[in-house]
Amino acid sequence: MKRHQLFLLFVLLTFTKPSLSKTVDIDVLVEDGYFPIIINAQKKQGFAPEFIKILNGAQQEFNFVLNSLPVKRLALSVEKNNFDVLFLMALQWIPLSAQENIEKTEFYTITKNELYTLKENTNEQAYFDDITSLTKVGVLGYSYQFAGFNTDAEFLSEAHQVSLTIDEFNVVKMLLLKRAEVGVLNNIAYQYFKNQNTFNMDLLYKSNVPDAVYKTHFLVNSKSNKITSNKMDEILSLPTAQIQLQKLLDKYGVSSNYTSP
Repeated sequence: MKRHQLFLLFVLLTFTKPSLSKTVDIDVLVEDGYFPIIINAQKKQGFAPEFIKILNGAQQEFNFVLNSLPVKRLALSVEKNNFDVLFLMALQWIPLSAQENIEKTEFYTITKNELYTLKENTNEQAYFDDITSLTKVGVLGYSYQFAGFNTDAEFLSEAHQVSLTIDEFNVVKMLLLKRAEVGVLNNIAYQYFKNQNTFNMDLLYKSNVPDAVYKTHFLVNSKSNKITSNKMDEILSLPTAQIQLQKLLDKYGVSSNYTSP
């Protein structure tokens, strides 16, 4: 091989090899209303950071970067297509104007919005048959079936007597402080608070009928051109990730359609 050909080959290998192995950063947005169960942004702890750590450790093609945002800021980012992936959200929670650009993974988890009151208020399920006249507390930006999934704070306050707080931690506090008669609490949050003895959850009485049940997927922005929902499912199915992910789901009591070997 001639000298100039060898030189060209050297240049080609020098400049193409790094580009082929370059890791692609994927911006993953997560709601911080589930604090501290799903995400404790300051300590980088919780279900979401642990989940992302497993995905990053299972492959080298992508670097998933988790960013925690309040519900309203997250919705704004979605409307502006300023994200790559949303961490385990229901499609119903996404603004209608943005849903056409969303791909969802086959993988999903199951989450329930459940109704709770203090046991001293009642020990009968009939208490929850009509909660219209009861004062309620929920999380700002979240949608609830009893209110027609309308997230407008003024509407919720005036039409349904709903006070809104920043996270589910404060939902429980308001119930225990008797500032509301009914609280809407995610089942994962309830189990976390109970396991961690954050509150005496035995003081609460639960409706047997949840306000709503959701399938939450990784929602991929089809306009980002960085990753697809199919690729996400491939990564989730990697043998190097499967066993660890199943342990994580079990640790936090999260139900899913996931099957490990």
